[in-house]
Amino acid sequence: MSFRFNYFIVLFAFAIACTNKTEEKEKIVPYSVEKKKHRQELLDWNKDFTKIDYVLIEKFVERRKWDMQISETGLFWQIYFRTEAEKAEYNMIAVLAYKTSLLDGSLVYSSDEFGLRELHLGHEIDETGLNEGVLKMRKGEKARFIAPPYLAYGVPGDGYRIPYSSSLVYEVELVDLYYPENEVVLEDGWY
Repeated sequence: MSFRFNYFIVLFAFAIACTNKTEEKEKIVPYSVEKKKHRQELLDWNKDFTKIDYVLIEKFVERRKWDMQISETGLFWQIYFRTEAEKAEYNMIAVLAYKTSLLDGSLVYSSDEFGLRELHLGHEIDETGLNEGVLKMRKGEKARFIAPPYLAYGVPGDGYRIPYSSSLVYEVELVDLYYPENEVVLEDGWY
């Protein structure tokens, strides 16, 4: 009896599996179509976060009574000690004494701990906000820059000391400027 029952169950399951499904197959939507649906929503979301970053930076600057300018890209900058020395230019190496901190005042990097920093100007390897700010300077000048996340380390942070989506405050002294002896070419033609 049990053999017949098992045989009947297997036969029944096979019959159900072989029947034509009248259900409509799930339509696969290409990623490009799905992306277009949410594009404006994501752009609006990003603009909202950028506005929040700007408000936080403006309040930070206001509390300190700093007289800062804002560049077209959104970098807040102030050169508070000026010289008439050599001006920073693209492709130069800038040697910096620096302190990098978060808006809450936490010091994350400094030349006291890590030594002077060399920055290859005009190349997108480093934080674009710092690069842009140093290009406004002359040798021997001291400046402050506040870079919103998109001009600093972006959404992921640096994976070490800088949290995700952090605005950074740079206190910078341009110690030296020089041209590299050889043109620096990195992998895949990136300079």
